[in-house]
Amino acid sequence: MKNKLKKVVCSLLVASLALAMAGCSSSGDTADTSADTSSDASEAETSADSGDTIRFALMSPMTGDAAATGAQQDNGVKLAVEAINAAGGVNGKMLEYDVFDDQANTNQAVICGEKIAADGNYRFVVASNSSGCSQAAYPALEAAGIPLVSGVNTADFMTNQGFSMYMRICVKDSAQTEQLVAAAVEAGYTKPAIFYTTAETDTTNFQLATQFLQDNYGIEVVESAQIQPETEKDFAAHITNFRDAGADCVFFFSEYSPAALFIKQASTLGWEDYGRYSSAGCSNPQLIEIAGADVAEGFISVSSFVADKDNADGEKLDFIDNYVELADVDPGEWAAGAYDVVCMMADVLSNEEAADLTGQELVDWIKENETYQGIMVDIDIDENGDNSAATIVQQIVSDGVWKEVQ
Repeated sequence: MKNKLKKVVCSLLVASLALAMAGCSSSGDTADTSADTSSDASEAETSADSGDTIRFALMSPMTGDAAATGAQQDNGVKLAVEAINAAGGVNGKMLEYDVFDDQANTNQAVICGEKIAADGNYRFVVASNSSGCSQAAYPALEAAGIPLVSGVNTADFMTNQGFSMYMRICVKDSAQTEQLVAAAVEAGYTKPAIFYTTAETDTTNFQLATQFLQDNYGIEVVESAQIQPETEKDFAAHITNFRDAGADCVFFFSEYSPAALFIKQASTLGWEDYGRYSSAGCSNPQLIEIAGADVAEGFISVSSFVADKDNADGEKLDFIDNYVELADVDPGEWAAGAYDVVCMMADVLSNEEAADLTGQELVDWIKENETYQGIMVDIDIDENGDNSAATIVQQIVSDGVWKEVQ
């Protein structure tokens, strides 16, 4: 039987944030061991050897077009670490973490994975926001016996490949895409176009949406465009093609930046009377900032977390307030997912049975024993590494902020 965590534990952690933000700091502030820096992670201080700390790593894009999501993950981890340490740590041991910049690039992610593995003193890794980067880094981490835990990797393939030391707490793409498509059809849209990137996750979502539309509603995609986000920034030709094809809505399978540029450019070209629906990658305050609040108004996305204070209370509301105080922007699922991952792992390692476990033994114990009530999702990892308790919500840009669709 799995160990049921009482809600009060999560409450105490979140309540500790105000004190932690005033007087504590995490190693994430100063230990940015990026893939492209000259210093090697193996040269970092191996403080885990002292027995007074528990070290882990965060791999995330801290530079490049996806840096805003990396900052969200880093801030989520920071708040969790500060709260846990302010409350006495994990069985008296303080948490410390290092940040590895994968630049949302799979080649850099391989280097990050190798550097983390070479260090030899990380108990676990908080995975990249990119499923592709997590996949690229995984072999080195598995070889070193280091669990990889994700708050936001949605790609189905991450748990379809037998990655025995990989776990995620969010809902996978197939479920998210089906809900997104259903929402658009229920709203009356029948002539969808799809805008997606070359990333494997986005390509898979394009295929899933196309098939789901045909199989369940008999609806054909009227036009589509696949783009390379690192090099393509002008989408005027795609916008014209979509409009000329009679598209009444667009599905965006991308991160926030390409989608924001698309809708901003579409508005400039006079095309505004179409529905806009996206996967979780767009559910970021940066989409609103880049596109402009008026242009982004009505944009719909799905994700596991919405920073909607009007529909939040308790731990979630405290987390939103503390995050805004830290970062001066609302948290997205990247921040909330990273926060929940660190809090869950701290809870696991505080258990006497799991305190000294590492590698596969630690993962197996989590799958068999751990449940956790987070501020983003409840967590109950199944044998495949998926979270059987995960849920998703729809959100919409309303008056310049993301709101939960009621």
